[in-house]
Amino acid sequence: MIRNYLKIALRNLRAGGWYSALNIGGLAVVLSVSILLFWWVRKELSFDRFHSDAQRIYQVNVHFGKGENEYTSTSTPGPIAAVAFREIPEVESAVRMGDYLSATFRANNKIFTEKDNLAYTDTNFIEIFDGFKVLYGDKNTLFPSPDAVVISEKLARKFFGTADAIGKTFTNVQNNTVFTVSAVLENAPDNSSFRRDIYLNLAILKTLDSKKGARRSVDENWDDYGFGTYIKLAAHADLSVVEKKLTSLQINAQVNPSNPSEFLLQPLTEIHLYPVEGSESESKQVGMMGAVALLLLSIGCINYVNLTTARATRRSKEIGIRKIVGAGSPQLAMQLLVESLLTLTLSLILSIGLLQAMLPFYASITGKSGNFSLFDIHTWQILLGALTFCFVMAGVYPAFLISGFSPVQALKGRSNQVSGALLRKSLVVAQFALATMLIVGTFVIGSQMRFIRDRDPGFDRKHTFSFDGRNFTLQIKQALRGESSILGVSTSTDTPVNILTGTLSTDWDGKPKDRALIMAQLSVDPDFIPNFKLKLLAGRNFRGTKADSTCIILNETAVKQTGIKDPIGKRFKLNDTEGTIIGVVKDFNITSIREPIMSLVIFSHPNQNYRVHVHTTQKLAPQALKKAERLWKQYMPAYSFEYAFLDADYNVLYRTDEQTRQLFNFFAGIAIVISCLGLLGLTSFTTEQRTKEIGIRKVLGATVLNITTLLSKDFVKLVLIAIVIASPIAWFAMDHWLKGFAYKVEIHWWIFMLAGLLTMTTALVTICFQSVKAAMVNPVQSIKAE
Repeated sequence: MIRNYLKIALRNLRAGGWYSALNIGGLAVVLSVSILLFWWVRKELSFDRFHSDAQRIYQVNVHFGKGENEYTSTSTPGPIAAVAFREIPEVESAVRMGDYLSATFRANNKIFTEKDNLAYTDTNFIEIFDGFKVLYGDKNTLFPSPDAVVISEKLARKFFGTADAIGKTFTNVQNNTVFTVSAVLENAPDNSSFRRDIYLNLAILKTLDSKKGARRSVDENWDDYGFGTYIKLAAHADLSVVEKKLTSLQINAQVNPSNPSEFLLQPLTEIHLYPVEGSESESKQVGMMGAVALLLLSIGCINYVNLTTARATRRSKEIGIRKIVGAGSPQLAMQLLVESLLTLTLSLILSIGLLQAMLPFYASITGKSGNFSLFDIHTWQILLGALTFCFVMAGVYPAFLISGFSPVQALKGRSNQVSGALLRKSLVVAQFALATMLIVGTFVIGSQMRFIRDRDPGFDRKHTFSFDGRNFTLQIKQALRGESSILGVSTSTDTPVNILTGTLSTDWDGKPKDRALIMAQLSVDPDFIPNFKLKLLAGRNFRGTKADSTCIILNETAVKQTGIKDPIGKRFKLNDTEGTIIGVVKDFNITSIREPIMSLVIFSHPNQNYRVHVHTTQKLAPQALKKAERLWKQYMPAYSFEYAFLDADYNVLYRTDEQTRQLFNFFAGIAIVISCLGLLGLTSFTTEQRTKEIGIRKVLGATVLNITTLLSKDFVKLVLIAIVIASPIAWFAMDHWLKGFAYKVEIHWWIFMLAGLLTMTTALVTICFQSVKAAMVNPVQSIKAE
C-alpha cells in the first residue's frame, strides 16, 4: 500500500511541473534559513549547560544601593568563596575567577601578547566546570604548584607547536615570572561563557603580593571586588536562604562595612542571556530570531497550502472517481499526506545543501563557527522538528480538505467547494502581513543603528587611536607631542568609549549615611578634556601642577545625583583622597547608549595613567602610527605594538545590534521573495482558470491594461489589508525592542508607509508579470484552450 502511495505521489509531483518545483524550492529556502536560525537559537539557549551539574551552579552577584542608585555587579570580594564553602552547609564547592586583561609571554624564544583570554582561578576549577575536557595532564591536580598553568589546546599549539605541552614553560616578560604547563584543556565550545586560553593559579597572587609588600591576601581582603565567584549548591538548597547567609558572612567580616551590600545568586545557565551588568540585548535577540524563524516557516507553509488547495480543482475528478470505486476519505487523506511528506522530505534534503552554502555568511555575521554536522543528535532534533512543524502546518489541512468533498459535485464539475478561496485569501493576507512586519523591523533597526553611528557621544573620537603605554606612558607622550602628523596626545586610565572602572568610595557634604552611589572614575591628564573636545559647563580644567592631585571634575549626572548645589569649590572625597570640585563637564556616553549616562568623577593622577590617546587626521594617521610604533619598540622592544581606533572600539559595543540588523535585512529579503513566489503561483493558477474569459474579453475589445487590472485588483486588495494589519503589530514589537536603549529613535509614520510601498510594489511586479503575459496571448488560442 505504501509503495503504491509513493508511486502515485511521484507521478503527481512530475505532473505538477513548475508548481511542484515552486513548492519544493520555496520550502527548501525557508527550511534552510529557519533551520540555521533554530540552530543558532539552540546554541544560545544551551550556553554553559554542558557541565554535568550546570543546574546547581550559580554566579554570585553583589547588589548595591536602593531606588535609582541600585547597581548589581558580578565582581565580588576575594574571600567570599572560601568562607562560603567553609561556613554554609548548602555550598558543596566554590571557585573564584579573576580576569587578567593582558600579558606578554616568551615561549620557544618567541614573543606573544595575549589579551582578554587570561584568568586567575582556584585549584578546584575543574570540579565545578567539569564540562571542560582535560586532554593532557592530571584532572585531579590541575595546579600542583603556584607557578602551574592550565592552557587550551589552541594556545599549546600556538606557543609550542604541539597539543601535548605538559612540563613546558613560558615567561611573563613584564615581571619575569616563569609558568609551567600542568594541563591542556580542549578548546572551549562556542556555547561557553568562559573561553579563556590561560588559567593561572590564584595562589600566585599571594606570591606576587608578598614580593611587593602589597595588599592583603585575596583570602582576607573584603574590599577587593576583583573576582567572579561561582558556587555549586546541594540539590535541594533554598536560594533565598543561601543569599541571606552569604550577606551575613560579609557583614560579620566587617565591623563597620563601608559599602553595605547584599549577595544574589544567578543560575550559570542564565548569565549569557541576562548579564547583570548590562542590557538584555542577547536574550531579546534570541527571542527575536526565534520568532523570525517561525515567521519564515509559516510563510513557506502558507505557500504550500495556497498552491495545494488552489490546484485541488484539477484533482477533483480524480478524487471523485476514487471515491466512487470504493476509496474512503482516510485512504485519500493518507495518499495526500504521503505526497506532502514526500514534497517536504525533498525540500529538506535540498535545504541541507543550501544551509551548508550559507554557513560562511552565518559565520561572518555572528562570529560563531559554522560546524553544522549531520552526526550531531541536536542537528537531527532541529531537522525533524522543522519537518514536523511544516507537515502539521502545511500537509494535514490540505489532505483532509481535499479528501472530504462530495464526489458527485466534483464529477459534475462543481469543485468550488474545495478550492478554498476564502482560506487562500486569508493566507495571502497573513503571508504579506508577516513579510511587512519584517520589513518594518529592518527599517527601524537600521534607523537605530544609524542613530548610534551618527549620534554625537559628547566627545570627539574621530581619527584617534589608543594603546597601552604601560610604564612609559609619560615618556611616550612627551616624545609624540612634537610630531607634525599628530594633533594632540593625552593619557588616561581608560578610554572614553567604555569606562569600566567604578567606585563606591565617595563622600561629599550632605551625603546621607545610607547612600550608596556607584560612580564611574577616570584619571586623565590636562590634555584629555581639550583633545577629546569635552565641554566644560562650569569651572576649569586641570593645570598640570601638583595641586591637580586633589582636584575633582564631575559630569552633569554626578552633580544631579549627589544633589550638590553650586559644586565649584565644594568638598568631594574620592577613595582616600580629600579633594575639591574644580569643574563640571557636559555629559558624554561612557558606555553603550543602551544604558543611561552614569555619574562620573574625573581626577588627575598622570602617573597612574596607562592609556595613550593619539589624535590625528585620516590622511596623517599612517605616519602617526609609524611614529608611535617606533617609540614603542624603543621603550618596550619585547612587546608587540597593539592599538585600536576609538571608532572601532565604539562599534564593538553594538556588535550584537549590528548582527541583528544584518540578519533582519537578509531574512526580510527572504520573506519577500518567498511571498512573491507564492503570489506568482496563485496568479498563474488564477490566470489559467480564467483563460477563456480573458480570450472572450479581448475579442470584445478589452485592452492589455484592462485585463491586467482585472486579474490584479483582488490580489492588490489582499496586500493592502495585510499592510494595515501588520503596521500596528510591527509598531508594538519594535517599540518593545527600542525600550532596550536609553537613547533611541522615534518610530515615524513614514516607516510604515515606506514598508507598505515596498511590499505593494514587489507584489504588483509579481502579479503584473503573470497578468500581462496572459493578456498578451492570442484570444483565439485562449478560447480554444481546454
